[in-house]
Amino acid sequence: MASRSYTEQTIKQLFGSAAGRCAFPSCRRKLIYPATEQSSTTIIGDIAHILAFSNDGPRADSTVSDKDRNSFENLLLLCAACHRLADGQPADYPDEALRAMKKDHLDWVDRNLENEMSDLKFPELEVVCSRLISSELADSTALQSLPPREKINLNDLGPSSSKKITMGLMQAPLVADYLQRMVTHLDPDFPPRLIAGFRQEYDKHQSTGIKGDGLFLLMESFAAGGSADFDRHAAGLAVLAHLFQVCDIFETAS
Repeated sequence: MASRSYTEQTIKQLFGSAAGRCAFPSCRRKLIYPATEQSSTTIIGDIAHILAFSNDGPRADSTVSDKDRNSFENLLLLCAACHRLADGQPADYPDEALRAMKKDHLDWVDRNLENEMSDLKFPELEVVCSRLISSELADSTALQSLPPREKINLNDLGPSSSKKITMGLMQAPLVADYLQRMVTHLDPDFPPRLIAGFRQEYDKHQSTGIKGDGLFLLMESFAAGGSADFDRHAAGLAVLAHLFQVCDIFETAS
């Protein structure tokens, strides 16, 4: 029997889309605690299966392949207590209820991101950008604005990714202002190093064949840095959306 193993990409998609929080609406506790001076990052979340991994597990479906059972679409991020409840009372938490819960949780994450986006300021951008920059320069450092809708269509991005890009572009002027201040006062190579950091992550995942919304979700998770704090997620999304618009992150028609 195959093991409960998940690809790095699936884990990043799951934690990133859920903002590192339990999907139970009555819980939604943080499941990621950042490193401190004394301790490393601690993750207290569980990866739960909507349709059981084993044929005799809760909500089992023997027609589903092992690959599909371990796919992002069949997984839910829960705290240990909510995971135990969902699997202990499967009649009260059937698969359709858990799928609806996952969708509602993602919508809740979006609402919180939108609220944080309107209050975004330089300090949040500084924390995100300082973590994402590379020591290398991007091959192409020219920043040229591209029509987001054309680029969205070219990269086969669906409504969810399109919504996130639109949300992030609310703060595109703030991101552009922050990058210009970095160039003027601190580091003239800051923007191309930031692009290089994103491009390295993008190329790593694209080389495995992942694309579309799955690839965008991985880049969003990368930008957020695995944080369960919405201000950090909003800052990362704003930077990602800005770079999506003005440089060669994701594919272009040229």
